[in-house]
Amino acid sequence: MALSDSQLKKMLGKYKYRDLTVQETISVIAQYKDLKPVMDGYVFNDGSSRELMSLTGTIPVIYRGNTYNIPICLWLLDTYPFNPPICFVKPTSSMTIKTGKHVDANGKIYLPYLHEWKHPQSDLIGLIQVMIVVFGEEPPVFSRPTISASYPSYQATGPPNTSYMPGMPSGISSYPPGPPPNPSGFPSYAPYPSPSGPFPATTSTQHYPSQPPVTTMADVRRKQKQVWICGHSYVFWAEKRALERSFGPQLGIPIEDAKLHWLGKSGMTWDQLTPILLHTRRRLSDPDILVVHLGGNDLAMRSNLDIINRMKKDLGHIRHIFKNSILVWSNIVPRKVWNQEVPHKLMEKSRRRVNKEIGLFIKSIGGSVIKHESLIPTSSGLFHLDGVLLSESGTDVFNLDLLSILETLI
Repeated sequence: MALSDSQLKKMLGKYKYRDLTVQETISVIAQYKDLKPVMDGYVFNDGSSRELMSLTGTIPVIYRGNTYNIPICLWLLDTYPFNPPICFVKPTSSMTIKTGKHVDANGKIYLPYLHEWKHPQSDLIGLIQVMIVVFGEEPPVFSRPTISASYPSYQATGPPNTSYMPGMPSGISSYPPGPPPNPSGFPSYAPYPSPSGPFPATTSTQHYPSQPPVTTMADVRRKQKQVWICGHSYVFWAEKRALERSFGPQLGIPIEDAKLHWLGKSGMTWDQLTPILLHTRRRLSDPDILVVHLGGNDLAMRSNLDIINRMKKDLGHIRHIFKNSILVWSNIVPRKVWNQEVPHKLMEKSRRRVNKEIGLFIKSIGGSVIKHESLIPTSSGLFHLDGVLLSESGTDVFNLDLLSILETLI
C-alpha cells in the first residue's frame, strides 16, 4: 500500500528539508510503482550509522528490445536534496553484479548526473531516467550460472576512484562499504540472461570518463554548428518531408555552416525527452542549438500546472547539461482533433497557456521561440485528414518556420 503524504512526513521527521524530500518521493513512487520507501540504518565507512530512507525496488530497463527489472536502492541523506543520493544496484541471490564504468564491484553506481548534482536542476525522476538509459546500454547485473553451487563472498574493496563524489555533509564519509540488507526483500524479478548471453562483456572498470572533445573544423574562422531537432511525430514527418524536397534534410542550410540532426519519434511524450537527449549525447557532439517540439501529447494527461512545472524543471536541467547550447522552444501547434476525452476549447486553452509560460521561460534563459503562427486549423490544406498530423503542405510550413529561426542563430 502506498504511503500517504502524512506518513512520509512522519518517517522523515529528522530530515532537514523534509517537505522537499516528501514531494519528490511522492512523484517517484507514483511514476515507478515498484520503488518503495524504506527506513533503515545506513552504516558509513567510519562505522557510524544513521537512520535514513531509501527508495528500494526495481526500474524497467529496455535492453536489446526486452524489458528487464533492474533492482536498485537509492539512499537519501538527511540533507537531501542538497546532496545527491547514494545509489546501488541491489542484486538478488540469483544475480551477479556486472562491473563497468558506471557500477563497481560493491554495486555502487557512478554517474555524471550524481557527480554534477545541483538542486533544483537535479532530482530523483531525472536520475532514474538517466539510469534507465545508461543501464539499457550497459546492464549492471546478469544471472548466475546454474551449474555452480555457490560463490565465495566478495570482500568489498571500495570504489577505485574517489574523485567523483561531491562534497558530503560534515562527518559523513564519502564511500560506505555497501547498503545493509533490505529487510523487506525484493519481489520476483524477470529472469536475466546468462553471462554468456546477450549482455556485453565488461571492457573497462574506469568510472565514467570525461566527455570526448568536440571536433573543430580546420577553418577556425567559422565553426560548423551542431543542431538537434527533437520532438514527436511532427519532427519525425518533417525530416521525411525534407528528404523529398529540393532543400533536403539540411533545409537548405550549407553543411559547412551547420549539421542538422533530426531526433523525431512518433508518439513521444515529455518524459522521454531527457533520456533521448542523454542517449544521443553518447554518439554526437553537444548541440550548439537544441530545438524542442513536444508537449502536445501530454496535454490533458495531467494538470496544466504540473505540466508547466515539469517542463520548466527539465528544461532548466537540460540547460545545465548543455551549458553552451541555445534552447529553442517550438510552440505546440493547434489541432482539429486532440484524441482525448476533453472538450476542444479546454485543450486549446491548455495549449495556449503552456506555450505562453514555456515561451517566457525559454526567453528568460536566453533561448528562442518558434510560434508557428501560420499553422492554424482554419487554414485550408495544412492538416491531415485525421485532424492531428500536418499535411505535406503543413509540414512544409513547419520546416520553413524551423529554417527561419535557425538562419538567425547559425
